[in-house]
Amino acid sequence: MFWLIGTLIIVLGPIILVHELGHFIFAKLAGVRVEEFGLGYPPRLLKLWRGKGYLEIGTARVIVPAGFRLPERAKVGTRVDAVASPREDGSFVLDRLTVVDLDAGHPGAEPEAAEAPDNELHLRGELTAVEPGTLYSLNWLPMGAFVKLTGEEDPSDPRSLASQSKRWRVIVLAAGAIFNIATALMLLIGAYTTGLPDKWQVEVTSIEPRTAAEEAGLLPRDIILAVDGERIEEGMEQLRRIIRAAPERTIDLTVLRKDETLTIKATPGRTSDGYGFLGIMMAPWPDRSALQHYRLPEALSASVNDIVSAITATIRIPARLAQGDITAEEARPTSMVGISGVLAFSLQQSVEWSLAFPVLQTAAFISLALGLTNLLPLPALDGGRILFVLIEAIRGRRIPPEREAMIHFVGLVILVGLMAIVMLQDIINPIIPWSFLR
Repeated sequence: MFWLIGTLIIVLGPIILVHELGHFIFAKLAGVRVEEFGLGYPPRLLKLWRGKGYLEIGTARVIVPAGFRLPERAKVGTRVDAVASPREDGSFVLDRLTVVDLDAGHPGAEPEAAEAPDNELHLRGELTAVEPGTLYSLNWLPMGAFVKLTGEEDPSDPRSLASQSKRWRVIVLAAGAIFNIATALMLLIGAYTTGLPDKWQVEVTSIEPRTAAEEAGLLPRDIILAVDGERIEEGMEQLRRIIRAAPERTIDLTVLRKDETLTIKATPGRTSDGYGFLGIMMAPWPDRSALQHYRLPEALSASVNDIVSAITATIRIPARLAQGDITAEEARPTSMVGISGVLAFSLQQSVEWSLAFPVLQTAAFISLALGLTNLLPLPALDGGRILFVLIEAIRGRRIPPEREAMIHFVGLVILVGLMAIVMLQDIINPIIPWSFLR
């Protein structure tokens, strides 16, 4: 639980946050009203602050500064008493706002304005527009972020997403995925520049009872550096080859135990096939004396190649499944539970190895997968919404908003149901066995 929760907050949360930042930034640029940008998922813990907005009292516009708390009764159609201060550009910034009783004799009248000696502007009249600014909130579930936009399918509001041009709608919808792909590229560049091992040693993860390893005194967490003076540089396959070739022959194991280097004598047993058997479970361990640090151009080239290879491999999955090159288990989808398990394992490796490469590389591919998945032309996903915009461009007219909203709702219900099934599978049959997280 420690590793899973830590991974959600430290690694997976920021990947989701980047996705939502893409939508947020380009929605702002497009002039779409962003009602809320939340850190984490509801339920809401705190309202942090509000961004800059504006009010219109009659035909006079007043800027609502960031952090200003509007009265809950300040709605379009109510009468208010406002005091605003001038700025150098000629605009006015709201200082105070009070909702007053409706004046039955002057509904919808132009505001009364008076300039006080202190150069403040006093306005009294009916609110004709209220743009309170984006609410920035902190929520209880620390799993990324969310963005609430006005009217993703309803074009009736001029500041809704659906009312924007087709070009801006596609840009806003695709921005999250593009940010994830860009993040994947940057994470891979970071992984290659911080260094990856050229040579691999072997960590003993567990000892089988009543075997040569137990008799020799090997312990879990021992790092095997060499056998009979031959350095282990190719990892587990090299060690396995040496052990299999030495049945019932005493060998010298050079072992790193904590900060001490030891020489341990062991005599592998003989299997029924005549091969040597030591009795250990193994895991790769990087040789930190042999790290390769890529220069920036090399890291960029390697990262682009990795992303292209990952995309190509993903596209080829259906064909490879049909041809029997991979099994359904190998191609299985995964939920946030499975993703968290994989990330937790790689984060644990990075911490234990004192090497950033494992977690950066894994996070990069998960960010890439999140971006590509959201571009799939399925209802409720960003790609599905983009598909509706493209259909509109081809047809020359919009699909009725209520019909589009219903299709996305049905798609969302189906996706949630499928994800629940996948999540249950990830719990029962995890991609990374829970026992690997120690």
